[in-house]
Amino acid sequence: MSENKIGVALVHEICPICSKSMNEQILMNSVLNKKYAKEIENVHGKAIGYSKTACEDCSKYKDEAVMCIAIDEAKSEPNNPYRTGQVVGIRKDFQLFVDKPEFIIKTENGVPYCFVEENVGKQIGFFK
Repeated sequence: MSENKIGVALVHEICPICSKSMNEQILMNSVLNKKYAKEIENVHGKAIGYSKTACEDCSKYKDEAVMCIAIDEAKSEPNNPYRTGQVVGIRKDFQLFVDKPEFIIKTENGVPYCFVEENVGKQIGFFK
């Protein structure tokens, strides 16, 4: 175990839409003991959660599209959708979004997105 009482880690958040790494930051423990130092060192290089904002690439489309994220409902848990890795931007005037705006979530920087069950998305032509 580390003899060091100060743990330091470089961590990052991930884009809530495409899951790309963003918002790198440095963490340090404020309680100076070996246990907390080791806990901080164990998260070095890892993602610490989703960002409240979308990355620069996803933000480019915020005025034209709703970003649709494919999920597997069978593997999802409440408040933790299981993402399959497919993301597609669909025009904001698509009838589903006009009729059901409550399905759309927005990041703090205004990027609209929603989760779509992968098989449903395939049926309506969103996903391959």
